[in-house]
Amino acid sequence: MSWNAAELDPQYPFDLFAVRFDLDQAHTALVVIDMQVDYLNIEENTPIGEKYPEMRNYFNTRIDQIVMPNAVKLISNFRERNLKIAYTRNGCMTSLGDEMSSRLRALNNPPKLWRGTPRYEIAEAIRPRPEDLVIDKLTSGGFTSSQLDHALRNYGVTDVVIVGVFTDMCVLGSARVAAELGYNTMICADCSATMTQRAHDEALLVHARRFGRVATADDLLKEL
Repeated sequence: MSWNAAELDPQYPFDLFAVRFDLDQAHTALVVIDMQVDYLNIEENTPIGEKYPEMRNYFNTRIDQIVMPNAVKLISNFRERNLKIAYTRNGCMTSLGDEMSSRLRALNNPPKLWRGTPRYEIAEAIRPRPEDLVIDKLTSGGFTSSQLDHALRNYGVTDVVIVGVFTDMCVLGSARVAAELGYNTMICADCSATMTQRAHDEALLVHARRFGRVATADDLLKEL
């Protein structure tokens, strides 16, 4: 089933303002945002898991049944086509965590996730290969204060497909900056997730209104 922005926001003039482009296979990269062990499962004995069990169930089910299968499919397809894949990892780079901004530090205090710990790693099912780019970041957006833009330009990339978590934070933030930097930017709707369906849909609509495209995994693979 295709993703349709006008069905979610029928009053918005997408015909006037939506960005239109076709993915250029030879110059398209897949950017996998923060699909790390820690971020792909809300555990029951956490503040979120204890206070919001229905949200925990929604998120974990979406990751297991929708997002991860589509991520495996997309990554396998990009590898078969010899297209570039970049991963970002988010969290502290030291065990102290004082290198992060106060906003992000408050979400990880005391630090439980830093570079080198098992839960900081990309999920095993989509583990990067040696030839894949892996960017560690201290910010929500993947293009902010990182080498991602520099590397993609060296690859000759003009179009990016963005997947991962969380849709309304790091995924949308990365897509917004990518668009500002001049990339044709697509978010994969069924290869991204956040805490609620409403937050997910609203984030995708922000992108679809002015900054880029949103598509399902099946639709974008047909286009490549």
